[in-house]
Amino acid sequence: MFAAQNEKIRTRYVYNFDELGCAPDGACSAKVEMRGPAAGRVGANTQAASNVAVVTGSRCHVALMRRARGTGSKIHACANEQFQYVLQGTLIADIDGEVLRVPTAHVIHVPAGMPYGLAAGADDDAVFIVAMGVRPGVAGAARDGEAREPDFFAACAADDDTWQVQPGGSREPRTTKVSGRTVRYVYAIDELEEMPEGVSSAKVTPKNYVSKKSSSLGAALSGETLHVGVIHKTRGSGAKLHTHPNEQFNLVLEGKLLGEIDGLPMEVLPRGLIHMPAGVQHCTMASADGDLTVFVVKDTSHGLAGPPVDGIEDGPRFLPGFGPQK
Repeated sequence: MFAAQNEKIRTRYVYNFDELGCAPDGACSAKVEMRGPAAGRVGANTQAASNVAVVTGSRCHVALMRRARGTGSKIHACANEQFQYVLQGTLIADIDGEVLRVPTAHVIHVPAGMPYGLAAGADDDAVFIVAMGVRPGVAGAARDGEAREPDFFAACAADDDTWQVQPGGSREPRTTKVSGRTVRYVYAIDELEEMPEGVSSAKVTPKNYVSKKSSSLGAALSGETLHVGVIHKTRGSGAKLHTHPNEQFNLVLEGKLLGEIDGLPMEVLPRGLIHMPAGVQHCTMASADGDLTVFVVKDTSHGLAGPPVDGIEDGPRFLPGFGPQK
């Protein structure tokens, strides 16, 4: 059930990736596009992706992508940085002169302008979330001089051939070492209990409670334009009503999310994406049925947490029958 999609809602804030075969009806908080199958539509560099659904806010794109096993993209570079979180299968990345595996529940960070290629492993299709920042002019100036919105699909430019992954094998990298050193680009984000050794492409915030107003526990990665994290809430617990000046997307990975956004109730199941525009009041909780896990995307104009509406950080919010016993 997606209660934030009923007839009482003036603006849609919740988007079910499993139902985005076309743009939803009514007023939406974000732009929704569906390109699938992607071959011949998205561009040559992503011709191996069979389906692409994109939800675009004012500062972030969030896309659900699927690649057929053993196929991948050309070597290309994007004007914006990206974080890609694997939901199913394994991605194989060619980046900065190395070939890296990105298993399920791992994130790969691709800095802006970094040439790279991605392929699904030979054993299974890969399903993954792409978070990309939005910058003015990503799509380039229109020839007719008309203003144009930033375009997720136009953000990448290919300059190499399509990567076919062979069963049981890999290949030599086609990218060159541009960093001049060994850099970590792949992160087991839900296992970041402490700072990783060596040089990281993104700032790592090890697993901890996000704020004093919430039960949210998790680790985060921060790039130039985006924060991403995997956040857990124990059943029956959550955050007080709050707001923040940066835009946020929450993708439910496990459990049932209950909450409120812009004064409206919501109930969101796995594959449901919540868009929280900057400044909109909201709160989220795990239902009484079980724990909740979400993948979070925010722009870096503000930090990872915002202040509660009542100005008092006096602990998490709990459903009746949960929380400390007094």
